[in-house]
Amino acid sequence: MDGMSQTVKEREKQAKMKTLRKELDREIQDQLEESGVLETLVDVQRYKGEAIHEEQLKDPTVAKKVVEALIFASSKPLSPAEIRKATRVLTASQIEKIVLELKDEYQRQERPFEIVEIAGGYELSTKKEFAPWILRIELQRKARQATQSALETLAILAYRQPLTRAEIESLRGVDVSGVVSTLMEKNLIKIVGKKEVPGRPFLYGTTDKFLEHFGLKSLQELPSLSEIQQIVESSVKKEQLLGTTKIVDVPEESVSPRVEPEDSGTPEKEPGIESNNSEVEQHGSDAPAKEN
Repeated sequence: MDGMSQTVKEREKQAKMKTLRKELDREIQDQLEESGVLETLVDVQRYKGEAIHEEQLKDPTVAKKVVEALIFASSKPLSPAEIRKATRVLTASQIEKIVLELKDEYQRQERPFEIVEIAGGYELSTKKEFAPWILRIELQRKARQATQSALETLAILAYRQPLTRAEIESLRGVDVSGVVSTLMEKNLIKIVGKKEVPGRPFLYGTTDKFLEHFGLKSLQELPSLSEIQQIVESSVKKEQLLGTTKIVDVPEESVSPRVEPEDSGTPEKEPGIESNNSEVEQHGSDAPAKEN
């Protein structure tokens, strides 16, 4: 009974929180409308002659374009009530009629996307037959992310090995369990021991295949951190990187001079990690050719 009572209380608490969030959303929206913030944002575009006025929504063609734009731009299903609140002049029946017209129009034109109804709202979605092509793009994006993550992890290990997985994660700021497993499968890193701390976690280091992959005889051939910094600084000038166009005028007296740290001759830790990534990426650009 105690368990059931606790469950009921938890559900009641969640329901109250949900209601409170809705009330806060409505209150914030009302305050924005009363303060004129929304009108001000629209007025900024009106001065540029780019915005569509509310009275123009009386034209069915213009209204259809606005509704289509709202559905297209929304990151989640957009309900008729939300569209009505945004447009202010369109009714729920008018919005439903416009959506039906858009659906019919997309079908007649054999467009690769369609409007679907999800969770009480409208969402623009690509058709199922195009899923394999979209999946290719998604896989390419994930592959780039995986490659970048692997290179960063390899760079950290190359300069600071042996390290535990927790130490790598501390330096990178993200979970690396999947990356470590992948690198071990490719025989680029290996377990070199256990750290003498509670739990005795595994220590990881690079392998001979890592040296072969990047064309190194030994780890001593890795460029020093100061050399990497010089390569980066000489390859891209600050003016070229930042551009020469002045966006805003800043009074000279308001700008504090930047104090550069003295060069102690010893590599710093954190900046070194970033530089390592750049160098490993340069070496890694030839890697696929070697593997093939």
